[in-house]
Amino acid sequence: SSSSSSSSSSSSTLNQSPLHSTLPENDTAKECAPHEVDARKSSTIKAYIELAKPELSALVITTGTWGFLLTGCDSLLAGVSTVSGLVLSAASAAAWNQTSEREYDAMMLRTRARPLPSGRLTPTQATAFVTTTGIGGVALLSLGANPLTGLLGLTNIVLYGLAYTPIKRISPYNTHVGAVVGALPVVIGWTGGGGELMAVEPAVLFSILFAWQFPHFMGIAWKYRKDYKHAGYQMVTRDDPGATRTAYWATCGAWALVTVPFVSYGVGMTSSMFIISSAIPNAALVYSCVQFGRKPSGRTANRVILVGFVYLMVFLGLMFFHSTSKALEMHLNSLRNILRRVGRQLCIHESAILKKPEMCPLPKNQAVVVPQAVSESPSTPPPSHSSSPGDEKK
Repeated sequence: SSSSSSSSSSSSTLNQSPLHSTLPENDTAKECAPHEVDARKSSTIKAYIELAKPELSALVITTGTWGFLLTGCDSLLAGVSTVSGLVLSAASAAAWNQTSEREYDAMMLRTRARPLPSGRLTPTQATAFVTTTGIGGVALLSLGANPLTGLLGLTNIVLYGLAYTPIKRISPYNTHVGAVVGALPVVIGWTGGGGELMAVEPAVLFSILFAWQFPHFMGIAWKYRKDYKHAGYQMVTRDDPGATRTAYWATCGAWALVTVPFVSYGVGMTSSMFIISSAIPNAALVYSCVQFGRKPSGRTANRVILVGFVYLMVFLGLMFFHSTSKALEMHLNSLRNILRRVGRQLCIHESAILKKPEMCPLPKNQAVVVPQAVSESPSTPPPSHSSSPGDEKK
């Protein structure tokens, strides 16, 4: 009883002390409130970034920029507008896809933590994001580049939202539709730089990205096949326990890419050296797909995905390096042309072609383009002209 009394007394004394009276109970809550608000804002921003799928934006930036650079366009406004418009358009398409599939994403371990299934964003917020980024992206492509590029950007968003997304639950050939969506950004980059749509070049560029989608997405589909089946998606892997069909489509895409250097050389887009330099990355991709077919597992599927990413960066870089575009050759002091000049001096085959073009005749529609800076260099002899002794005396 005495201890209880003393405890009450001490508690009363503490409550009446000046120190305690100067710290109201709600002061702590007030001090924490700004931090909680900042945390919520940060969480919302992060959710919007996830909704835009930044990994998809990185791929779009890479392929779109590559297509733009191949035109040789040096307009900063067109370049920034094209890449920025592509990023916003890709974000709109990705958000549209997640808005439509939110209930199915909640069934999959791989996607249940996304902003909509996890409740971090509402469907209304996501729809507003889709609309805003879509309008902004198409506007940038149309006004900063040209109307054709804006139309292609709009087409890609619609294809993603109204074709690829619903067909995933209907047909195993959804990857073929998705491959079209994934291949369009490089064409958008090409037209953004002023390139013609109805030409050989954009067709070749489109075919590269279209074929590449198959090893990439077949690896992903196999890796998450149980998740896809549980959510009701009609993927190639759904009734393919031995990965026979999955490996078939992945390998078909890899072999299709092997033919690209021959085609690009044949139509005059690249030099013959692209066939040789691309042999190693092509062999690596084909090998990874064949190994996946022989021993299908999460490990071999991961290898196909990883090799595919590295392959794309290397392959696109080599094609840009070996491009015979006259527009690119005009920028004599660009890093690309400086590296090419050094490479030609070191390469026996390329230097031999410059000296004796008859050693490796080019297609009729392709001519050897030698920049003035190269032709005047000491390492490159001037072209010989047949002349008679009488002409020399004159």
